[in-house]
Amino acid sequence: MGKWIVLGALALSAVAVTPQPARAMEEGCTTTLGHCYEAAARIDSFWWRLAAGLDCELDYAECVRIKVMGS
Repeated sequence: MGKWIVLGALALSAVAVTPQPARAMEEGCTTTLGHCYEAAARIDSFWWRLAAGLDCELDYAECVRIKVMGS
């Protein structure tokens, strides 16, 4: 039984390590999110920064939805 656990763990780690870029990342959604977070981090007010960060999340969700499901 221990042999199967080790074998399963090795197979799982091989799949996890294999580079497979997400479709959203290929199209720039994740890059855009990073730039949006950088801009939000420059805002001095806590509440405005929080609102800008939430806006970034909504834009990212919309971008991924468009890339996965189409317009």
